Amino acid sequence: MRRFAFLMVSALVLVSLAVPAAQAITESKTGVEYPDVLTVGCNGEQVELVATGAGLREKTILKVDVYTIASYMAKGSDLGADKGAGLVALKAPKQLQMNLRRSFSREKLINAFVEVIEKNYADTSPFKAEMAMFESYFTRDAQDGDVIIFDYCPKSGLTVMLNGEISGIIEKPAFAEALWSVWFGAKPASDGLKADLLKALN
Repeated sequence: MRRFAFLMVSALVLVSLAVPAAQAITESKTGVEYPDVLTVGCNGEQVELVATGAGLREKTILKVDVYTIASYMAKGSDLGADKGAGLVALKAPKQLQMNLRRSFSREKLINAFVEVIEKNYADTSPFKAEMAMFESYFTRDAQDGDVIIFDYCPKSGLTVMLNGEISGIIEKPAFAEALWSVWFGAKPASDGLKADLLKALN
């Protein structure tokens, strides 16, 4: 039964990625475009996601491009006054798309997520097992051009995809919230990037 559910989610996610959008949002520095609307499969239904923004993650004083990223949420979602906190806690379909712009080690990729999660959570024990599962999905060094997608669907969980292939699904909602805190938490990876990822909501 669990394998059947996994295959169903896989099919729905893959189909959703093939749906074209009429318009696009553009990351200003790199010119990378993302669709402004996606249609995804979630629990047997088609759900429309709208972009909340797109941005660029840079590192060091030289402002080296690391990745571009776009954020999506279910159309009509109420995020409340604090849009970032609202996206973290959102119990509706949402998605993040990352396009890597340089190569780096597997360890650096994992630490980029884990270190920020640990800054936002004094206690990560409630999702310790899920964190380890998440880390196991990254089996090689990151490559320039890799596309990583995090797709959250209530009841089904968080689907992690690399270059169009599903790495795994984490069912516990608490870990999806922790992952979204990397970009939208009180202590995000970058305040400027957080602002860019929420720009379409202003």
